[in-house]
Amino acid sequence: MTITEGTPLEGVTEEQIQLVADDVRLFCRQHDIKLKALASAVGYGHATVSEFLAGKYAGARAAVAIGLQQWLIEEESRRARPATTQFTWTNVALQIKSVANYCLDFKKIGLVYGPDTAGIGKTTSLLAIHQLLGPRRSSLVTIDKVDANPTGTLKKICQAMHMNDSGSCKNRFDRIREKLAGRSHLLLIDQIHNLRGAKDDKPFYILADLYDATKTAQLWCGTADLVEYLNRQRKKHGDESLAQIRRRIFPCVDLMEMLATGGPDGRGQPLVDVGQVVEMFGKNKLKITAAAARWLCGLINRPDTGGVGLCEQLVEYATMLGEMSQAKSIDVPLLKQAMRHGITSIRADLLIHEVAEEDSRVAKTG
Repeated sequence: MTITEGTPLEGVTEEQIQLVADDVRLFCRQHDIKLKALASAVGYGHATVSEFLAGKYAGARAAVAIGLQQWLIEEESRRARPATTQFTWTNVALQIKSVANYCLDFKKIGLVYGPDTAGIGKTTSLLAIHQLLGPRRSSLVTIDKVDANPTGTLKKICQAMHMNDSGSCKNRFDRIREKLAGRSHLLLIDQIHNLRGAKDDKPFYILADLYDATKTAQLWCGTADLVEYLNRQRKKHGDESLAQIRRRIFPCVDLMEMLATGGPDGRGQPLVDVGQVVEMFGKNKLKITAAAARWLCGLINRPDTGGVGLCEQLVEYATMLGEMSQAKSIDVPLLKQAMRHGITSIRADLLIHEVAEEDSRVAKTG
């Protein structure tokens, strides 16, 4: 540790301050942490952190150094913890990837959507696709509700493409158009449903105009209510422009329907199969028994359970409980115990009962 805990500000030396600045710069480079994210994490202004790391800050440098060192210690500790899960190409992820490849190859606007509940892995899949394609061939744009206007939408696209986001909306649009023109690139737009209700639906028109101007592929990802919104608005207002946007979207893929009716026998595919569950938790500190993997698979594939997200939390908590009891592995009783601690007992008992019924049905038919 460069600065000993409890050291008063006047006891911090210039050498220690410089060492902290060097360590933070190196850590940020290694983990691709942007200056804006660092400043937000430590609670200092962007300019303060930038000047401190450059050795130009004239303010209370010792206080900034102590704050940055504390952040660095906590962040190193967090990243050193063993991961509960590892990314796995689940059936959902593979469906999204196939649509992304089609959009990129044929320069289309595609839409994949799922239930309103989180947990089936849409966002994680988009991140994996973005990492696979790389920044030259893709940009990942996450839309928040506050971005449901032309300024917010264009700013988010500029930031995702690591471009200057200042100026007017026209300035931003022109910069994006110039950078995308003639390139094979895929704009991955997550949480597109947050654009619903924007004044005059302008963000949707901006995305369509950007597509028309560049013929750059786009993959929109959101919830089912976006499709309902586009259809409802078209009927409600008789808005031909919005109808044109809806017709531009191809393919428009309901992930839950594809998984329900797809597969070689037409009976559909699960969101996740047992092999994928085993792979997903293969690096967990405590190994998961075969029965526990089947139980988790059944839980993930139940509708409205929280999907992969809930199972990650269960395994994480079950790991802690297992370590406390010196268990050698995670079995079904330990997962049930974690569930009863994590959610209401009524809901936990209901889910446990539903998974048991499904296991029984599969056993009888299998």
